[in-house]
Amino acid sequence: MIRYKNYLKNKRGFTLIEVILSIAILAIISIAFLSMFTSGVVGISNSGKKSVSHYTAQNQIESNISDSENLPSNVVTSTTNIRLTFQGNYYDVSGRKIDVPYTYGSISKKLTTFTTN
Repeated sequence: MIRYKNYLKNKRGFTLIEVILSIAILAIISIAFLSMFTSGVVGISNSGKKSVSHYTAQNQIESNISDSENLPSNVVTSTTNIRLTFQGNYYDVSGRKIDVPYTYGSISKKLTTFTTN
């Protein structure tokens, strides 16, 4: 009990320099974690936009395959042939090439598929 009373009588504490230094170290660590979290949120947001844009383009391609008369204005179809090579033999396949351009953010892409006649 005497030891505990002596501890309470001791008026020593942290100096102002120690407190400022510990706050500065805590701030540096906090900034590093905050930048990591914000870049993660930005990445998740961009991935979501990309997924929605890609899904919309895929949906337009699928609707084009089933209903080729009522197409959205951005869908481009063309009749074409592709040549397949299998064990030295060539096979020509005729069909439709369907292109759907889409953008997410500042990035433009094109989703392409080929259906046989």
